[in-house]
Amino acid sequence: MKKIKSARQIALEILEKVETQGAYADISLNTALRKSDFLTPLDRAFITELVYGSLRWRGRIDWVISRFSKITAKKLDPWILNIMRLGVYQLLFLTKVPPFAAVNESVKLAEIYGGKGKTGFVNANLRAVEREWDKVEYPDIERDPGFHISVVYSHPLWMVKRWLKYYGIEATINFCQSNNETPPVTIRTNTLKVSRQELFNSLKKDVNEISLTQCSPEGIQIRGASDITALPPFDRGWFQVQDEASQLMAHIIAPKPGERVLDACSAPGGKTAHIAQLMENGGEIFALDINSSRLTLIEENCKRLGITNVKVFNQDASFPLGFSGKFNRILVDAPCSGMGVLRRNPDSKWKRSEEGIVPLKRLQLSILNNLADYLKEDGVMVYSTCTVTPEENEEVIDDFLAGNPEFVLDSISDVLPAGCSSLVDNRGFFKSYPHLHNMDGFFAARLIKRGIKS
Repeated sequence: MKKIKSARQIALEILEKVETQGAYADISLNTALRKSDFLTPLDRAFITELVYGSLRWRGRIDWVISRFSKITAKKLDPWILNIMRLGVYQLLFLTKVPPFAAVNESVKLAEIYGGKGKTGFVNANLRAVEREWDKVEYPDIERDPGFHISVVYSHPLWMVKRWLKYYGIEATINFCQSNNETPPVTIRTNTLKVSRQELFNSLKKDVNEISLTQCSPEGIQIRGASDITALPPFDRGWFQVQDEASQLMAHIIAPKPGERVLDACSAPGGKTAHIAQLMENGGEIFALDINSSRLTLIEENCKRLGITNVKVFNQDASFPLGFSGKFNRILVDAPCSGMGVLRRNPDSKWKRSEEGIVPLKRLQLSILNNLADYLKEDGVMVYSTCTVTPEENEEVIDDFLAGNPEFVLDSISDVLPAGCSSLVDNRGFFKSYPHLHNMDGFFAARLIKRGIKS
């Protein structure tokens, strides 16, 4: 009989895959939970907390480990390092976990994954942390604000330095704090099947907290549901899980029934389905993605939501597409560094590098340049990202406009739902931030094609 793994074992194995194999935390977590049907709802919640919490606070946790261990984090075996991280996370942040349990269970993990020779190391260091974690000194904010914020608020130093340059100390701290919080689950009502109020009423009894989103007219925010997709309204196709900022992208492109629309980087299909919804399931949407396996997600979502006007294509939007005819509207939700969604993907902040931003900018610009000829005259092209770097946002748009004079920037204020004025800057760009708007960090620009290219 196969031995059942503990919640901490499952969490540890996920963290080890993220650390050594470059696995995505969300995919690894979902896969592990799906395979472990013996887990109780409390176990599932605990595993999720351990994985995401340890990743969110990895920077501060490693600092604490380094204050007690004679071996630096970089030199520790990955299994032992992640056992230490799990133990320290429980000691510092999970007040409902008894300290003796955090230590003893970590020692058991060390015996399983590191051998008996490692148990003494884990036991001694975690007991020292338990006794004296509150005496740990952190970098001084007056002497070195960047280093202080990087360690205390657990973000890579290069990232913090960039934000200090753009936003200042207070806003950078607020941004980092927000990235370390568990985000709400936001869903988009599928108004092809149900009204937002009907959906709201049907969900109230199954969740702890529920509220209507302030900007998106289809959005509902939820807290306290272990798995929102396990509820009957999901299978009925009444909603799609989608952050409020992401929901607003379809409103910015503002499609109309009967039009021909291209969603150039479409998987997993949340924005595609929303565009179809706003088009009242009429017209035609071409949904592209470079990853063929992710196109299945679009087809599955459309089938569940009752959407029939979407055609999927496995194509790279930075190369000629070979389509006949042009499009009324094009959405380019470009591949990006994802620095606006770190609260949902905390592992990404430890995987990204500053050097990786410039290649992304080149790719984003190549996609826009390639798609420009596929847009009809007076058509609309929306460029969006879930990042906050100027190189990937304003600079891409400025470079594109400089090379494509037939395009002009259109203010987003005119197409956003009422009450969203704080999300538009003085150039007409859409910008959202988790610490300011309680939604993911997004950027969008709305471009109109006027006349013929000279």
